[in-house]
Amino acid sequence: MRQVFLVSLLGSLILLPPTSQAGVMRWADRATQNLTNIYDNGTPDLFVTGYTWHDPATYTAAKRAQLNSHAWGLGWGKHIIDANGNDEMVYAMMFSDSHRNAEPVVGYAKQWLWDPVGALHFGAGYTAGITSRADIFKNIPFPIALPLVSVGYGRFTLYGTFLPKVTSTLNNGNVAFFFARYAFR
Repeated sequence: MRQVFLVSLLGSLILLPPTSQAGVMRWADRATQNLTNIYDNGTPDLFVTGYTWHDPATYTAAKRAQLNSHAWGLGWGKHIIDANGNDEMVYAMMFSDSHRNAEPVVGYAKQWLWDPVGALHFGAGYTAGITSRADIFKNIPFPIALPLVSVGYGRFTLYGTFLPKVTSTLNNGNVAFFFARYAFR
């Protein structure tokens, strides 16, 4: 099934008219330049992961007792504040997932920031990347796109994201994940 999907996706790109293909290539080129700029010119960051919340309305008490809520891990990244005062970052993290397996993730995030008072800042945006989990696709990497919110003060920022329930099965989805960032400059 996965192979059929990938072949269909690549085939549809080939079937696009040349003008559409050129548009896709221009977008990919701009995205690559932006990621390279963040990596080359961004401020280095340390990430510490720490907590995962499993929705009691989605998981049974017995299942929640088995799951790991202490998602300890570390990560490294770089961020840049753009011309509009918003935050863009690239990152790589490794942490303990809900089943106590190592979960790597690499990605990009964009947040629109509000600075109401002094060094206090709030953000809302998204993250997109690639992760791999033992319980999903048997560790075959797959893409993710999730909402991202934050609150920070100075160089320290606390982030939260939410993994929604995508099926009607019990003990699946509605998970909140929290991590922190320390910006070195």
